[in-house]
Amino acid sequence: VPPPQEKGSTFLQLGSSTEQQLQVIFEVLEEYDWTAFAVVTTLLPGYEDFVDYVEVLTDSSFIGWEHRGVVTLNLTDDPEGARARRQLREVSAQIRLLYCSRDEAEAVFRAARDAGLAGPGYVWFVVGTNLGGGERLPEH
Repeated sequence: VPPPQEKGSTFLQLGSSTEQQLQVIFEVLEEYDWTAFAVVTTLLPGYEDFVDYVEVLTDSSFIGWEHRGVVTLNLTDDPEGARARRQLREVSAQIRLLYCSRDEAEAVFRAARDAGLAGPGYVWFVVGTNLGGGERLPEH
């Protein structure tokens, strides 16, 4: 007996959108009075929209945000992470908003650790649509 034909379907998205994640992050930043931050992205599709939305959130706010720039990492052309380490060191903010995939996050945090930017005194907020799941935790 063949299965009954569906007449329609409903798609329920349980994950939060990038915009929702950023709204929550900015509420946390405001709560802790962390107004100076930088944006770090990889070339993950949607990174330009991420950067644009950060600008919308900061420009439309009465909070005196101090946006200290955007660093876009090209991990494909930098397998050893030397350029990423140099680029990450150029950012003066201790609060960093990172947009990337789960696999890229491991490479970014490896470069940050090697550059001395992943220890006490640095706060990273990772935003992305596919960061959850996986059976193992990232090493870094």
